[in-house]
Amino acid sequence: MDDVVIRASRPDDMPAVADLRWRWSVEEGGATPGVTSEAYREAMSAFAAAHPETHRCVVAEHDGRVLGMAWLGLVARPPTPDRPGRRLTADVQTVYVHPDLRGRGVAKRLVTALLDVADELGVERTSVHSSVDGETLYRRLGFGDARLLLQRPPED
Repeated sequence: MDDVVIRASRPDDMPAVADLRWRWSVEEGGATPGVTSEAYREAMSAFAAAHPETHRCVVAEHDGRVLGMAWLGLVARPPTPDRPGRRLTADVQTVYVHPDLRGRGVAKRLVTALLDVADELGVERTSVHSSVDGETLYRRLGFGDARLLLQRPPED
Protein backbone atom coordinates (compact mmCIF):
# COMPACT_ATOMS: atom_id res chain seq x y z
CA MET A 1 0.00 0.00 0.00
CA ASP A 2 2.95 2.36 0.52
CA ASP A 3 3.54 2.30 -3.24
CA VAL A 4 0.18 4.05 -3.80
CA VAL A 5 0.30 7.81 -3.38
CA ILE A 6 -2.90 9.71 -2.54
CA ARG A 7 -2.68 13.34 -3.60
CA ALA A 8 -4.66 16.31 -4.85
CA SER A 9 -5.30 16.06 -8.55
CA ARG A 10 -3.57 18.31 -11.05
CA PRO A 11 -4.97 19.56 -14.35
CA ASP A 12 -2.86 17.05 -16.27
CA ASP A 13 -4.51 14.20 -14.31
CA MET A 14 -7.96 14.92 -15.71
CA PRO A 15 -7.67 12.75 -18.86
CA ALA A 16 -6.77 9.79 -16.62
CA VAL A 17 -9.59 10.69 -14.22
CA ALA A 18 -11.95 10.75 -17.21
CA ASP A 19 -10.67 7.36 -18.33
CA LEU A 20 -11.44 5.93 -14.88
CA ARG A 21 -14.97 7.29 -14.96
CA TRP A 22 -15.40 5.96 -18.52
CA ARG A 23 -14.22 2.53 -17.43
CA TRP A 24 -16.59 2.55 -14.44
CA SER A 25 -19.65 3.79 -16.34
CA VAL A 26 -19.21 2.37 -19.83
CA GLU A 27 -16.97 -0.68 -19.59
CA GLU A 28 -18.09 -1.98 -16.20
CA GLY A 29 -21.53 -0.40 -15.94
CA GLY A 30 -22.73 -0.81 -19.51
CA ALA A 31 -23.75 2.84 -19.99
CA THR A 32 -24.08 4.03 -23.56
CA PRO A 33 -21.76 7.01 -24.00
CA GLY A 34 -23.08 10.18 -25.57
CA VAL A 35 -19.64 11.27 -26.75
CA THR A 36 -16.30 9.75 -27.73
CA SER A 37 -13.80 8.96 -25.01
CA GLU A 38 -11.60 11.82 -26.26
CA ALA A 39 -14.50 14.30 -26.05
CA TYR A 40 -15.22 13.01 -22.55
CA ARG A 41 -11.60 13.60 -21.52
CA GLU A 42 -11.94 17.18 -22.74
CA ALA A 43 -15.24 17.60 -20.86
CA MET A 44 -13.70 16.32 -17.61
CA SER A 45 -10.70 18.62 -17.99
CA ALA A 46 -12.99 21.59 -18.69
CA PHE A 47 -15.19 20.74 -15.68
CA ALA A 48 -12.24 20.59 -13.29
CA ALA A 49 -10.81 23.85 -14.64
CA ALA A 50 -14.17 25.62 -14.32
CA HIS A 51 -14.99 24.42 -10.78
CA PRO A 52 -11.90 24.64 -8.53
CA GLU A 53 -13.87 26.31 -5.72
CA THR A 54 -16.76 23.83 -5.68
CA HIS A 55 -15.14 20.51 -6.57
CA ARG A 56 -11.92 19.01 -5.26
CA CYS A 57 -10.49 15.80 -6.66
CA VAL A 58 -7.93 13.49 -5.10
CA VAL A 59 -6.26 10.67 -6.98
CA ALA A 60 -4.45 7.45 -6.22
CA GLU A 61 -1.22 7.13 -8.17
CA HIS A 62 0.68 3.86 -8.58
CA ASP A 63 3.85 3.55 -10.67
CA GLY A 64 3.14 6.93 -12.25
CA ARG A 65 -0.42 6.01 -13.28
CA VAL A 66 -3.63 7.47 -11.86
CA LEU A 67 -5.66 4.41 -10.85
CA GLY A 68 -8.14 5.84 -8.37
CA MET A 69 -10.15 9.01 -7.84
CA ALA A 70 -12.59 10.67 -5.49
CA TRP A 71 -14.34 14.03 -5.63
CA LEU A 72 -15.64 16.37 -2.95
CA GLY A 73 -18.47 18.66 -4.02
CA LEU A 74 -18.74 21.81 -1.90
CA VAL A 75 -21.89 23.88 -1.42
CA ALA A 76 -21.87 27.35 0.13
CA ARG A 77 -24.63 27.99 2.65
CA PRO A 78 -26.17 31.28 3.76
CA PRO A 79 -24.79 32.72 6.99
CA THR A 80 -26.67 32.33 10.23
CA PRO A 81 -26.58 34.66 13.24
CA ASP A 82 -24.31 32.24 15.11
CA ARG A 83 -22.18 31.53 12.01
CA PRO A 84 -21.92 34.77 10.06
CA GLY A 85 -18.80 33.68 8.16
CA ARG A 86 -18.33 31.19 5.38
CA ARG A 87 -20.49 28.08 5.76
CA LEU A 88 -20.05 24.94 3.66
CA THR A 89 -21.49 21.48 3.28
CA ALA A 90 -19.90 18.77 1.19
CA ASP A 91 -20.76 15.63 -0.71
CA VAL A 92 -18.35 12.76 -1.40
CA GLN A 93 -18.72 11.92 -5.08
CA THR A 94 -17.39 9.60 -7.75
CA VAL A 95 -15.12 7.35 -5.69
CA TYR A 96 -13.56 4.74 -7.95
CA VAL A 97 -10.53 2.47 -7.76
CA HIS A 98 -9.20 0.56 -10.75
CA PRO A 99 -9.53 -3.23 -10.35
CA ASP A 100 -5.72 -3.55 -10.21
CA LEU A 101 -5.72 -1.72 -6.85
CA ARG A 102 -8.94 -2.95 -5.27
CA GLY A 103 -8.76 -4.70 -1.92
CA ARG A 104 -5.72 -2.68 -0.83
CA GLY A 105 -7.46 0.03 1.19
CA VAL A 106 -7.14 2.64 -1.56
CA ALA A 107 -10.80 3.71 -1.46
CA LYS A 108 -10.52 4.26 2.28
CA ARG A 109 -7.43 6.40 1.79
CA LEU A 110 -9.09 8.42 -0.98
CA VAL A 111 -12.19 9.14 1.12
CA THR A 112 -10.08 9.91 4.18
CA ALA A 113 -8.12 12.44 2.11
CA LEU A 114 -11.40 14.09 1.08
CA LEU A 115 -12.59 14.20 4.69
CA ASP A 116 -9.30 15.88 5.62
CA VAL A 117 -9.98 18.53 2.96
CA ALA A 118 -13.51 18.99 4.31
CA ASP A 119 -12.14 19.40 7.84
CA GLU A 120 -9.52 21.93 6.67
CA LEU A 121 -12.26 23.96 4.98
CA GLY A 122 -14.49 23.87 8.06
CA VAL A 123 -17.28 21.93 6.37
CA GLU A 124 -20.30 21.55 8.66
CA ARG A 125 -21.67 18.32 7.22
CA THR A 126 -20.38 15.82 4.67
CA SER A 127 -22.75 13.40 2.99
CA VAL A 128 -22.41 10.58 0.52
CA HIS A 129 -24.83 8.75 -1.74
CA SER A 130 -23.31 5.31 -1.41
CA SER A 131 -23.52 2.24 -3.54
CA VAL A 132 -24.40 -1.00 -1.76
CA ASP A 133 -20.76 -2.06 -2.10
CA GLY A 134 -19.46 1.17 -0.56
CA GLU A 135 -21.80 1.36 2.42
CA THR A 136 -19.55 -0.60 4.79
CA LEU A 137 -16.57 1.62 4.00
CA TYR A 138 -18.49 4.82 4.64
CA ARG A 139 -19.96 3.54 7.89
CA ARG A 140 -16.45 2.56 9.06
CA LEU A 141 -15.35 6.12 8.32
CA GLY A 142 -18.09 7.54 10.55
CA PHE A 143 -20.95 8.12 8.13
CA GLY A 144 -24.37 7.21 9.45
CA ASP A 145 -28.04 7.62 8.79
CA ALA A 146 -29.42 11.14 9.11
CA ARG A 147 -33.03 11.08 10.19
CA LEU A 148 -34.07 14.33 8.51
CA LEU A 149 -31.82 14.35 5.46
CA LEU A 150 -34.33 13.86 2.67
CA GLN A 151 -33.93 13.80 -1.07
CA ARG A 152 -36.23 14.19 -4.02
CA PRO A 153 -35.25 11.61 -6.62
CA PRO A 154 -35.72 12.36 -10.30
CA GLU A 155 -38.74 10.89 -11.98
CA ASP A 156 -38.18 7.52 -13.60
